[in-house]
Amino acid sequence: MQTKVATKKLPVEPRVKDPELVRASLLTVAAEEFALRGFEGARLEVIAQKVGITRAMIYYYFGGREGLYVAVLEDAYGAIWRAEHEIAWEGLDPEAALRALVSFRVGYYIAHPTFVALVSIENQHKAQHLKRAKSVMSSASLSLERTAAALAKGQADGVFRKDIDVVDLYQIIVSLAFFNVANQHTFGAIFGRDASDAGRVRRFVADAVLRYVAADQS
Repeated sequence: MQTKVATKKLPVEPRVKDPELVRASLLTVAAEEFALRGFEGARLEVIAQKVGITRAMIYYYFGGREGLYVAVLEDAYGAIWRAEHEIAWEGLDPEAALRALVSFRVGYYIAHPTFVALVSIENQHKAQHLKRAKSVMSSASLSLERTAAALAKGQADGVFRKDIDVVDLYQIIVSLAFFNVANQHTFGAIFGRDASDAGRVRRFVADAVLRYVAADQS
């Protein structure tokens, strides 16, 4: 008599056969759910239902709520950094390069409000989950590469101040562009500003950044 050998099975076979497609779909749907309801409020059963799998499959792929949330953060930060590296830099002078960086950030945040919401939520949690996002922590320097290159070129050409820290410059660009979307409803209600007017935002943010870096402060 043969002895039956138990084999480990997936909780439920997903409708999408390719595990990578299931994972990608989970990240997309989960990002929207976390952005809408926050870390604690997001419902795993809703995420699973939209993807077409069982709740148990989320645990199979990510180990649970926090694992899924950390993966969402890693995916979100990775996406913006990859997109930033696609900016065409060839032939741009330092000022034009900084304007391109500003234009990218303003446009990206407007087009990706889910990313803005996720960052805002994680700040409420004092980045406790982001600190577990190993790919974000280990690749943080990548997000500074374009800014650092433009700054160094401008300093070498004598058009940018020598005493500027790249993280300070990066913070100014990100802060002004991020504020436009993160505070669009309150600021818009009070002052009647339209956060979706990317052209106006790009101009004034770029002007502010270039005044900050200019070697001639007269």
